[in-house]
Amino acid sequence: MLEPSAAIAPARDRILEAAERVVADVGAARLTLEVVAQHARVSKGGLLYHFPSKESLLSALAQRYVDNLERCVEAAKSDLGDGVKSRDLKACVVGMLGRDPRSKALGAALLATAANDPTLLEVIRECIAKCTNELAHNAQIKFARAAVVALAVDGLMMRESLKISAFTPEQREQVVAELLRIADEAYNGRTSSN
Repeated sequence: MLEPSAAIAPARDRILEAAERVVADVGAARLTLEVVAQHARVSKGGLLYHFPSKESLLSALAQRYVDNLERCVEAAKSDLGDGVKSRDLKACVVGMLGRDPRSKALGAALLATAANDPTLLEVIRECIAKCTNELAHNAQIKFARAAVVALAVDGLMMRESLKISAFTPEQREQVVAELLRIADEAYNGRTSSN
């Protein structure tokens, strides 16, 4: 017999995936519970069982966005291995700017969350604050240089989420390579005055 939570998870995931698709396809303004239920192939009552309001759905999308980014960064850390001094910062670049097809939909979902109610972005604020704190308290890193890398990653992600990036694939690849180079510089030659 299935645990009750095991039976619930697939419908909940379908609803979140449908919400991501709706936001990516038609925009935040058209995100309604009815449209999401239709795309998820659940009744509106089934959707309301998991998400009693649009705000709870948007909050879950924000959490899903953060969870996915954290998974991507952790996978990038594993791929880079333990011997790379700038591994953590490089993993942020590679993990957050990777070609995961869900990233753009999740970025669009983030924008939907912000458009509806900025207070629902608390989970993302907490994630950014945690990352900033780690950079600020890492004695092996030049904080300002690492912060520039983080800001550039955020900017590129935002451009791509808004579908306003004019970079060709080759230009994007050059930008990512430069960010990785700067990430290495953030760790090289660190002194107490940096």
